[in-house]
Amino acid sequence: MEPVVIEKGSGYEIEWASQNVQMIVSMIKDGRFDDSVKAEVKVFHAGSGITRSSPTLTSESGKLDLTRKLNRRRKGTDYQIDWEACVEEMAGIIIDKHREGQPSVVIKDIPEEENLKWRLENLMLEDINLIYGDGGSGKSLTACLSASLISSGHMTSEHQLVVEPGRVLYLDWETSPYEIRNRISAIYRGHKIDQESHIVYRQCQRPFLEDYDIIMDEISERQIDVIIIDSMGMSVGGDLEGSTDINAFFRGLRKLGKPILLISHKNKNGQIFGSQYTYNNSRMIWELIRSETSMDDDVDMVMFHRKGNNVPQQSEMAWRIIFDEENNSIEFQRKDVMDTDMSGNLSIHDLVYRLIVRDGSMERDSLYERIAALKKVAVDKVKGAVNTSVSRYKKKKTLEQNGDTIGLAKDNFVKEEGFASETGEEPWTVRV
Repeated sequence: MEPVVIEKGSGYEIEWASQNVQMIVSMIKDGRFDDSVKAEVKVFHAGSGITRSSPTLTSESGKLDLTRKLNRRRKGTDYQIDWEACVEEMAGIIIDKHREGQPSVVIKDIPEEENLKWRLENLMLEDINLIYGDGGSGKSLTACLSASLISSGHMTSEHQLVVEPGRVLYLDWETSPYEIRNRISAIYRGHKIDQESHIVYRQCQRPFLEDYDIIMDEISERQIDVIIIDSMGMSVGGDLEGSTDINAFFRGLRKLGKPILLISHKNKNGQIFGSQYTYNNSRMIWELIRSETSMDDDVDMVMFHRKGNNVPQQSEMAWRIIFDEENNSIEFQRKDVMDTDMSGNLSIHDLVYRLIVRDGSMERDSLYERIAALKKVAVDKVKGAVNTSVSRYKKKKTLEQNGDTIGLAKDNFVKEEGFASETGEEPWTVRV
């Protein structure tokens, strides 16, 4: 049944096989001041290009001009082609598809997802993800690492990241193809990834939405699975503090239907640069902080989880980035945040448990003093939060208290005779 319509990239292919006619329609746009629809239309007959025009599809004069042009190039009566009917059908199809949006469905008819999919577990969801931090903190390097792992499918227990491989498109508003090539090649060498990189790179000058159709066509043509945008501020190309430009940007991202990693900066207050709508529209957010004691060839950084939709709070991730100039390589090594100078950025709740796991059981006063030192505040400032955290851990049977000593739960304790706990239960102490 004619015509045959195939969605492709940012537009559609429409074919009338009996007349050997094909139209490729892209760059479909709404009018700025009315409800008109305009598009770029490429017309082919018997495989040969006839014309490339940009008619207003909602305009009778626009359709008539295109029909006349086609009849001049391939006279319909000579080639048995009804150009007027083809143009009318094409315009109606494109207008309807452009305006229809997503169809309504009944909730009970929507299948439940068996498992929430990660692209990089537990770092990047199959959704819109954002990493933000100060300049020079390692954001772009982290984006390059993510692109390298996803593109190559490389996994190692040292990273503690489970990778779902896929084709990556790296959209770059910040640097140059040579710099990104050098970074990714160095990461491949540092992690002994013995294969060529197939990451697709595009250096961008215009805002994302202005190149939206070109990007969509690229995604379709190269069968891209994951998009990385470096950086968000440059790619929006509008007012980052308001709602209009930010919401339009995220609507465009969602329309791509692909997992996306956004790289962004901090504002002068140390928050995500832009309006509250950036936070609201992102489904997974990490703050990246670089250690103040990092050396030029040895950088420590920690990623703190700030938001996750439909997932639990994720543990922070600490990394050491090793730059080896002799071998021209970059290696990311996972480490414990307690071994960095950013351990004080952890919540008091986390610090209570981590200190006891690392250093063993300790008296409550000692716990107060250690946490106060890490937080760089007076002891009295942390006592209430420490006591609350200890109570919660005891309730969950994660920690246990013997007298004034706090340690791991019973499974990691041994009984000591003659020592009574304040709860009246059997006494326990940490097993050595």
